[in-house]
Amino acid sequence: MIDRKLSSRYAKALLSICVDKGVDEDELLKKLKGLVDFLKGNPEVFDYLSAYVIPYSNKEKVISELCEDEILVEFIKYVAKKGRFKLFYEIAETFEELVDEKKGRVKAFVKSAVDLDEETKERLKESLGKKLNKEVIFTFEKDASLIAGIIVQVKDVVYDGSLKTYLSNLEQKLLRLSI
Repeated sequence: MIDRKLSSRYAKALLSICVDKGVDEDELLKKLKGLVDFLKGNPEVFDYLSAYVIPYSNKEKVISELCEDEILVEFIKYVAKKGRFKLFYEIAETFEELVDEKKGRVKAFVKSAVDLDEETKERLKESLGKKLNKEVIFTFEKDASLIAGIIVQVKDVVYDGSLKTYLSNLEQKLLRLSI
């Protein structure tokens, strides 16, 4: 809980820096994601920058080599100097959420029993976009265990239109009636 609050503060600060300096948040987010991918592929670098026993001056040299974006480098140096580099992934995730919110975007995860054709995806995007009044960015996943239908998750809200859930609910109703 405390880590989430701290991550949120740092992410908000980074967003504020973007606004103050006139930097496109999406461009910085793209660079930040690239850095996250690099660190996930090279966990020893992440561990080195997260270690409390390593002096900041040593970390500073490594951070300067991580990326070319001056704002991002200075931000990461600040995070490392404060001893909060372990929160880097969470900061990046929160920053992405803040940028999406600012730009009127929302992410949706869709599970379907079969692969959806492009026309169905577009209708789903259009109808959910109207309902939420936001641009919807989808991630699709096939899950044959659903039998038929789809499940759409947007943040903490789940729209479950799967046959599997319908049958499970029907079973529970019938069991209650038989008792």
